[in-house]
Amino acid sequence: MMTEQILAAQKSGNHLMVYELAEEALKTHPDDIFLQYHLVLALAKCDATQRALDCFYQYKLYLHPSEDVLALEALILKHLAFASYDAVSLRKAADSYQRILSQAGGYYRAINAATLYLLSGDRGQSVALAQHALELAAQDEGDLFFKMATQAAALLMLDRQSDAKRVIDAVACLEGDNLQRRARTRQRLKLICDYLHLDASILDSLLPEMVVYYCGHIFDQTILPAQEAELVRRIESILSENKVAIAYGSLAAGADILFAECILQRGGELNVWLPFKKSDFCEAAVQPAGAAWLARFESCLARAHSVSYATDSSFMKDDSLFEYCADVSMGMSITRANILSARVLQVAVWNEIASARFSGTHRNVNKWRDLGHSACVIPYPHSSHVRKVLTQPDVVARREPHAILFSDVRGYSKLCDRDVLWYFNVLNPHLARAIEKFRPDIQLIDTWGDGIYMITKKASVAARIAFALNEALAQLDQSMLDLQEPLMMRTALHYGPVFTLYDHFEQKETFSSNEVTKTARIEPVTPPGEIFGTEAFVAILELEGDKCATFEYAGTLPSAKNYGAFSMFHIRPGLQSDSTWRVKKQKA
Repeated sequence: MMTEQILAAQKSGNHLMVYELAEEALKTHPDDIFLQYHLVLALAKCDATQRALDCFYQYKLYLHPSEDVLALEALILKHLAFASYDAVSLRKAADSYQRILSQAGGYYRAINAATLYLLSGDRGQSVALAQHALELAAQDEGDLFFKMATQAAALLMLDRQSDAKRVIDAVACLEGDNLQRRARTRQRLKLICDYLHLDASILDSLLPEMVVYYCGHIFDQTILPAQEAELVRRIESILSENKVAIAYGSLAAGADILFAECILQRGGELNVWLPFKKSDFCEAAVQPAGAAWLARFESCLARAHSVSYATDSSFMKDDSLFEYCADVSMGMSITRANILSARVLQVAVWNEIASARFSGTHRNVNKWRDLGHSACVIPYPHSSHVRKVLTQPDVVARREPHAILFSDVRGYSKLCDRDVLWYFNVLNPHLARAIEKFRPDIQLIDTWGDGIYMITKKASVAARIAFALNEALAQLDQSMLDLQEPLMMRTALHYGPVFTLYDHFEQKETFSSNEVTKTARIEPVTPPGEIFGTEAFVAILELEGDKCATFEYAGTLPSAKNYGAFSMFHIRPGLQSDSTWRVKKQKA
């Protein structure tokens, strides 16, 4: 049963679930190769590559005769090499693929070795292996996509650009609906083009279609059918002209639903974000426009590719949640476009009247423009038909969005009394010094045992703190501890609305909300040594524009105490700049 669950989770791309299942099963079957292999593979797929490599060596998988198990080392080394982009790491990964190739063959291993040798500066090895990969791919009768992608890469390395262009265009047609595959193929081929100074326009057919963030006014019941039809015509025209394939936004009565219906009509991918629980949202932003809009809302929701909630909490007449939801939607659209190497566009139905409170559509349009992204505004016919959702006089309290960090140290509960003294006398002050420079930007910090809880205004500050804590722990020698495995931090990051409250026991200000509880439940199931963040966190990180971090989608993580399952991203320090890579490439 466990084997079937792991294979099913792997097939669906839920790598965090694979990790969770394998880790739990290994507690009772610690020597099971199947479980060890899939745990390491899951970590590699989650972009937790250093942890994956550590586990690969810890389990001594390099001694196993299976080709798939041995090839896992090469895969991990490749991921590490692409993360660092230094010649030594690239050469090491290339050598690993070369060893597996000599034992088991396979065009996939040949083309990986060829690409890595090229990027490490060994053009001779690269050309020989590219030719070998081309010959092996021609003989293979397996998956057509991987075969053609290999041929395209090999032809580029062999400087056969016209042949490469023909194959690249065929791959784009073959994978017309698989935007993720097209994007990843283009990213790998662009590395070759950049290194060989080839014109990257040869890859244009692989570029995914536009990602759009849509927004607009909530309508009242007086908008005329002809006015609505004209708005629909304009929306359809913009979506068609820009070849929009993916959209992010909410689903209020009016402009949101018009956008959603148009996107679904053209077969696009609709990703809906609601600011709070569905029943409250319908009451506040759908039902007042009439029963017909409620039926259209339910229809769009049922056909959407994904439906997410910025917060699972109640509305409580706090309209700041609409702004928070808009920010998350904006950030997710930009994040998705970056992942796919696609263009991103905002389309808004707006009466172009500046709001005194600078909220709603006016706020969203201006925030998007401040980010420097393209926007297209469709004029709303009559401002009198715009319905506003405002904070009511009897609102209990407003929530403000903050970054939330929960972290603990895996292995702390196994410390003996002697080691507890080391923890508080050596490690604890060492970690405290690591975050000292961030204290002016920390709104709250609390600890209990090894647990750390922080609140900051900015997502980027929370990410930098998480990196600093991980690095500080890695610097300390733990050889004197009586532990089978080293202490490792696991950190969960989230961004969500929280209340500012008063703690009568500690007699100080504190912060709390359902979002704080959510983060606390995610942290215990985060892989040791890693930092994971929610969709909302990476969305806001993207909006802040701080390039301190990179992130990779890792799957759905079931939280502790059956609190729910959440889409998670593996977060690590930002990559080196392009200029640094160019210097290294020239030296190589």
